[in-house]
Amino acid sequence: MSMMRFGLLFPQLAEGETRTAIILEPSARNGYLPADEYGMDELYCTERRCDCRRVMINVLARRARRHVATINHAFEPPAQGDPVPEQTFLDPLNKQSELAPALLELFQNTVLADPEYRRRLVRHYHLFKRVVDDPTHPDHRLLKLGSESEVELELERSARRREGRRPLPPPPRRGRKKWG
Repeated sequence: MSMMRFGLLFPQLAEGETRTAIILEPSARNGYLPADEYGMDELYCTERRCDCRRVMINVLARRARRHVATINHAFEPPAQGDPVPEQTFLDPLNKQSELAPALLELFQNTVLADPEYRRRLVRHYHLFKRVVDDPTHPDHRLLKLGSESEVELELERSARRREGRRPLPPPPRRGRKKWG
């Protein structure tokens, strides 16, 4: 399953609605997390017709300037007998730091305690999946680009076209360069 940042398809919405947690000083209450601002960057599934109803959260520490945890959160509680008993857990396939367990606890007990934030995640999921499932949606083409930098470049080109500015030149071709 491939995941993509919500902010790549909805940059203005992500800028205004990305949750952050600010730790002013370490304490037992916050698992002795270092003082920092922790951003909760949302990623959603890019597979068509997949209704996984989950979000992956990359937790980014602003002052430390690094990725410190990857949290997987399902919107629905697991079914009885499900092999993964938790609805929210540290994703075992992705990057984690020594701060990850404390950040998971912060996410579960503080961030997810806000019902409006939980509804926002579900709303973002549906917005994102609408683009994924509709090949005629104008932003659907962004899902086929390989990297985040290619998506950002394409968004910049589209913005320039809408504003009537000269488009950016295409990226350099791979392979042998011609000089002359």
